[in-house]
Amino acid sequence: MQIPRNLQNCINCSACTKKCEFLTKYELNLADFYNRPDLAYSCFLCDICTQVCPADIDGVEISLYLRKQKPKKFSYLNFTKQSPFKSPYIYANNSEKQSKEIMFFGCNFPGYFPKTTEYLIKLLAKYGIDFSIDCCGKPLYEANLKFNKTKNHLRELFDKKDVKKIITACPNCYYFFKNHHKFDDIKISSIYSKLEELGLMSIIEEKINLFFPCPDKFTKEIFDNFKKYIIFENTFKKVNCCGMGGLAKKYEPKIYQNGIEIIKEKNAENVYTYCATCAGNFQKNGIKNVKHLTSEFLGICETPSKNYLKNIMKFKFYKRSVF
Repeated sequence: MQIPRNLQNCINCSACTKKCEFLTKYELNLADFYNRPDLAYSCFLCDICTQVCPADIDGVEISLYLRKQKPKKFSYLNFTKQSPFKSPYIYANNSEKQSKEIMFFGCNFPGYFPKTTEYLIKLLAKYGIDFSIDCCGKPLYEANLKFNKTKNHLRELFDKKDVKKIITACPNCYYFFKNHHKFDDIKISSIYSKLEELGLMSIIEEKINLFFPCPDKFTKEIFDNFKKYIIFENTFKKVNCCGMGGLAKKYEPKIYQNGIEIIKEKNAENVYTYCATCAGNFQKNGIKNVKHLTSEFLGICETPSKNYLKNIMKFKFYKRSVF
């Protein structure tokens, strides 16, 4: 990885520091951060610093560069020395069935929303769309573990199935496929785009308190697919990340907890998001009335499950219906 770009253009305006709780804590700007390899894993990779930087310095780029200089082990990413947990993903469920479009659920959606997952599998099968439960490779990439094994595995899978479109349930998968897999022959789509195409979107009548997941917070490509079906308030805009981003929770537990407390203090009647990881994390931390937009649009109205491991084991062995 090359040295992060534009560091020499920093004008010390502190725009990044003011927006980022991590940079504020350590009294750093992005140029300073580059000189703190000890803090490589304290960054949540939420990207808010980059969005406000007038010199176009990329905080995520800096963090990943520093992580490469100082790799760390993460137990859930390295299940054993011989068989990394995420590469290949040991709870994957794939087939070689031909399917021009594939519903890619990622890792967390089936664990937290099993009823919605099963409903979508059966619904899309009617249109000849197969599904994949697998890891896109983002956690490996963020830990500076080589994700080429996962990348090659998914490329081979999609080639065998003759996939031309990947429908994503997860915003992290959506952007990671677009920005790091960079398929030039496969279109990346969100589940909301597909549901609208099929005429299956419905208006949510209640006013919702929307939590934007990190990857879609600024470009809002996924949000644009469903915004006309909701009336929302950006209630939690002062929270940079749900706390699960960038593998930083372990190193910055106070920053992680601060975000949770801000959401609780809002005492909102509902907390809507479109990221299963955010939803599951909120539920674990006692935030009430957490809803996932996919489940709500489909009328399943499922709350995040507390039986995560049981659910992902179920879908590892889930049998496909015949198209």
